[in-house]
Amino acid sequence: MASISMMEHVSEVLSPLTSELLMFALAALVYVLASRSLTVPVKKKSGKEIEKDQRKAARPRQPWKKEMEETAEVYHEILQLAKGGEASRALSAMKRLDSATKLALPSQVATKVLLALAKSQCKSLTKDFLELSGHFDLRSFEAASIEASRWRNAACCRELYHLAGLASVHKSEKFLVLLVRGHSNDHKAMHSLVEDILAEGASKLSRAFLDSLVTQCSGAKNQDTAKIIQEHENSMGDTNRQARIISSFGKEGNLDAAVSAFQRWTDSGATPTVIVYNCLLDACIECKALPKALKIFEEMKEQSLADVVSYNTIMKGHLMSHDTGAAEKVFMQMHQAGLTPSRVTYHALLNAMVCKGDRTGAWRMVTEMKSQGIGATGITCSILLKSINGRSQGAELSTILSLLEEADIQMDEVLFGGFADACIRSGNLKLLWKQYQQLLKTGQPVQVSGPTYGNMIKAFGQAQDVQSVQDLWKHMREQQVRLTAVTLGCMVEALVSNNHVAEAWKIVNDAWSSDQRELLNTVIYSTIVKGFTMSRQHDQVIAVFKEMQERGIACNTVTYNTMLNGLARCGMMHEVPELLKGMRDSDPPVQPDIITYSTIVKGYCIAGDVDRAFALLDEMKKLGNVKPDEVLYNSLLDGCAKQSRVEDALKLLEEMKREGVVPSNYTLSILCKLLGRGRRLEQAFEIVKTFTEEYGFKANIQVYTCLMQACIHNRQCQRALSLHDQVVKDGVCVPDTKTYTVMLRGCLQAGLLEKALAVTRCAYHLPGHDLRETDGWYQGVDGSALEDLLASLTSEQRESLVKDFQKQGISCPSQSLDKAPRRRHVAPRHH
Repeated sequence: MASISMMEHVSEVLSPLTSELLMFALAALVYVLASRSLTVPVKKKSGKEIEKDQRKAARPRQPWKKEMEETAEVYHEILQLAKGGEASRALSAMKRLDSATKLALPSQVATKVLLALAKSQCKSLTKDFLELSGHFDLRSFEAASIEASRWRNAACCRELYHLAGLASVHKSEKFLVLLVRGHSNDHKAMHSLVEDILAEGASKLSRAFLDSLVTQCSGAKNQDTAKIIQEHENSMGDTNRQARIISSFGKEGNLDAAVSAFQRWTDSGATPTVIVYNCLLDACIECKALPKALKIFEEMKEQSLADVVSYNTIMKGHLMSHDTGAAEKVFMQMHQAGLTPSRVTYHALLNAMVCKGDRTGAWRMVTEMKSQGIGATGITCSILLKSINGRSQGAELSTILSLLEEADIQMDEVLFGGFADACIRSGNLKLLWKQYQQLLKTGQPVQVSGPTYGNMIKAFGQAQDVQSVQDLWKHMREQQVRLTAVTLGCMVEALVSNNHVAEAWKIVNDAWSSDQRELLNTVIYSTIVKGFTMSRQHDQVIAVFKEMQERGIACNTVTYNTMLNGLARCGMMHEVPELLKGMRDSDPPVQPDIITYSTIVKGYCIAGDVDRAFALLDEMKKLGNVKPDEVLYNSLLDGCAKQSRVEDALKLLEEMKREGVVPSNYTLSILCKLLGRGRRLEQAFEIVKTFTEEYGFKANIQVYTCLMQACIHNRQCQRALSLHDQVVKDGVCVPDTKTYTVMLRGCLQAGLLEKALAVTRCAYHLPGHDLRETDGWYQGVDGSALEDLLASLTSEQRESLVKDFQKQGISCPSQSLDKAPRRRHVAPRHH
């Protein structure tokens, strides 16, 4: 019994242990089997396959490929520009389409253009947008609002709301809900938008829609805004159902149905209310039936039913018809009826006056608003900022800032963008920088948009303020603002134009090394090439070209012409054949244009290889795809002039005539120099006379200066002086410093000291000469030429000349010969 009980005890102990061991073994078995079944032998790639994968990985990404494939090719340019944030160029591309193509604009393309416009917030594009507004429908606006709400971009959503109003597109409930949702991160902006929606929609808004708005506000924890929506909903009466029916017909463009619904309502014995009447008015305006709306409006006034919304609706109709005068009359009638215009009223009129260019009327409207106790808002200031278009209007920027301070309005992204654009247009960069610095110092800095940064960088770059350009770029990168191709291009251009090409090239390389290489385009690389060309870094010009080829950046004609110009300026014409081969081997091939040929010809002429330049002209004529122009012929003539090839130049001149190429004053200047050096002075005079008569233009002072120099080369200084007097007498052009310097040096070289002294006195309007003086400002001569004259004069002559200088209040040349004398206006002396 004891042994049995012992066995039972051992069994009880081992039983759980055995179970655990069995479970562990089973789990291990399952793991091994699963591992073997999931293990797939990896086939080793061949060298060609590895190389193919590497090329594929190095190839630039092609975003939106699927979207491009689904869109007709005629819209590709617009889609690419819109995707790249280039709203202005996208609108320009739309304008170039024919009417039928514009009418068939795909919804996805319209959506991308709207998003680009909303993100750019460039008020200067309003006119262009209005011209094309008929091609943006509700569907495209709703699609754009989906994107903007997903980004939670309040500024973009607000701009879409504004654009829909400009385009007179019916704002659907779906559209509005999405816009409100996009304001989830900005309670103040959400509150402002909801106020505008309620004011515009009044009682036409459905309860379901209002409930949706409340849900969005509550989800964003914006209880104050949710409360005003609920108050509005509670104030709605039973007549709203009929009002919504009429309003829905108006939105559908079915005015007859809207009028019939109104008639049935009144025939049933119901008394039409202001709400129903206003919906009928709005339906007329939506259907562009202003005469019908005016008739209903008169009925409302007879029954004392017209309220502020009624007047606003009629004003809206007049403004849609671009009749600002009629809208102002309705505004005055509102006052006479004892009604107080709303902020929406003032904003509508204010915007119309700004669009018309009536800045005085716009500010009068602002004063009227303040007198009625209606303070300015961000919208008010945004509208006013659009009116500033020139330097003379820059003082108004301070007034607008004062309005913001009075109303305690903090600048948001949209408002600062408009302010920055206005400062740039008026050239008030100092105020812009001051305001920008203030924004950075606030507790919650405003998130300035990428396009606004681009505009500021461009403006400060043009003002040669490199430090501000660099600071803006640094702040933008620190704030992690989304970079666009346009903004990057503005930065590169600003640095290159201020001789900071190495820094610009570093930024481009950094973008390539990061995940932003899709922003780099041909234009940016062409700018870099231009920078290295201007700084005469010829090795870098070639290096950039080769890097473009390695990176798969397509070169266009402008790029190749820029590089050719760099080679010509740097004297590297031996590199030209390889560059031309690159043009031919491009996919698709890049065709040379007249600028290409002119640049190469000029390069050969600068290098002294005129024969090769003539050979290129012959090849160009044989191909026949490009016709030589005046610039190309002038380059060849200049090359002939430097080598005194008179006969070749005259043959070229005859060819110009046969080809119908009209010569210019620059052509005449070259010919005068060439014929003067070739001892053909009479022929030079004859050509100037013949060409000006035959081609109907007058010779300028550069031509006459070259003709005077030709006289001097032919030892006929007196003829040069006589020509000077004739030019002054005729008054066709005015001799300049260069003219008098040429005459002075010619007289000195000929040993005609008295005539040289007379030329100098004439140039400074001093007494003691018999030449004709110019009217107005004296011109003077080059400082070194004046020094040569003084060194050649006797002490008595020099002392007399210096005294005359001092009498006229001109800086004494004997004290500062290295500087041109200071110019002073003196009364003209007539002979």
